[in-house]
Amino acid sequence: MRFWNSRYPGRFRCPTARTRIVCSLLALGLTACGGGDSSGAASGTSGSGEPETQAGEGYTVVTVENGGTIRGTITFAGTVPESRTVAVTDDVESCGSSVEVQEIEVDPQGGLANVVVSLTDITSGAALGTSPSPPTLDQNGCRFVPHVVFVGVGEVLEILNSDGVSHNVHTMAFDNRSFNRTQPPSVEKLEATFDVAEKVPVRCDIHGWMNGWIVVIDHPYHAVTGADGGFSIPDVPPGTYTLEVWHEALGATTQTVTVMAGETSDASIELTQGPP
Repeated sequence: MRFWNSRYPGRFRCPTARTRIVCSLLALGLTACGGGDSSGAASGTSGSGEPETQAGEGYTVVTVENGGTIRGTITFAGTVPESRTVAVTDDVESCGSSVEVQEIEVDPQGGLANVVVSLTDITSGAALGTSPSPPTLDQNGCRFVPHVVFVGVGEVLEILNSDGVSHNVHTMAFDNRSFNRTQPPSVEKLEATFDVAEKVPVRCDIHGWMNGWIVVIDHPYHAVTGADGGFSIPDVPPGTYTLEVWHEALGATTQTVTVMAGETSDASIELTQGPP
């Protein structure tokens, strides 16, 4: 009996009527512990004070001297699936008459965009600092921009709406509290914080093709690939680590990477489409 949903980590799947009773009990247990609470996780523009980002359990903040850099390109091998065309019937003035949805975005050289690259077993390193301005997730052109956004544990994420229509911000977290908030054009921004590191899918229930990922991190050794598939993770303490490469449609893979003081280590990886 398999309840885990591989497409959306942290969500249960109830394939049959018999197992729905079990899933209902699990959901009640999660709600009692705060995992399914959809109230109060995102707020309006009120609130003040500097955000506090926290190091993960088992991670020690140290001064990194003469650290190295992990750099590489994530490429896709195989036939890129065709994009899906969604006909738009409402809010055409902001969304257009149709939207092209492509989960696997590959450039002409095979570079794969929107891949999250992380050191999963690093135990000490630089602190997870805060940027001069909070990370933002915008709703622009009826898409979440960027498609993948990093936010530190305890850091404020600002959720914007640049469109002239209402959107709906619906997160589906497992370890953090999920929330589901409507954001009309009159609401300049929502604010959200997360307590635990995880990859959180976010969608708009009003415009069903809109989806993205909020990646909550508790140390700085993460990157997301650009349109060309490139990434760089700087200031890494010398050592040997496990590098995880994760893509929403292709899953996760790992490889070992060794970082030498003051040097750059290549960690280019080729991903392929697995069986359906």
